[in-house]
Amino acid sequence: MPADPNTDVITWVLQASLPEGQRPALEAVMHEMIDATRTNEPGCLLYDWYISADGGTCHILESYADDAALMTHIASFNARFARRLFGIIKPVGLTIYGNPSAEARAALAPLRPVYLSRL
Repeated sequence: MPADPNTDVITWVLQASLPEGQRPALEAVMHEMIDATRTNEPGCLLYDWYISADGGTCHILESYADDAALMTHIASFNARFARRLFGIIKPVGLTIYGNPSAEARAALAPLRPVYLSRL
């Protein structure tokens, strides 16, 4: 069954490269971020991290109930984790599914995301 096309859910996949030897640092910050998100962001519907077999590529899957939940996450991430995470991984792509607000798009613009809308 197809999803409701009128949903406010916003989902993204961040693709990043992980330099050799940085996996322990990534795992440490990942656990902190997961704990903070689960504790403080009830609008987060999905928050999963994946790594390639060779350890060189990381994907982070995230989904938010609506734009307000997305903005809550962006504010928390920028204040607490952005500098540390982006000191470990190098983002190479961000694909966003849904229709975030102009404010959210502006906040995410430095990552040069690709936006996809539901058919």
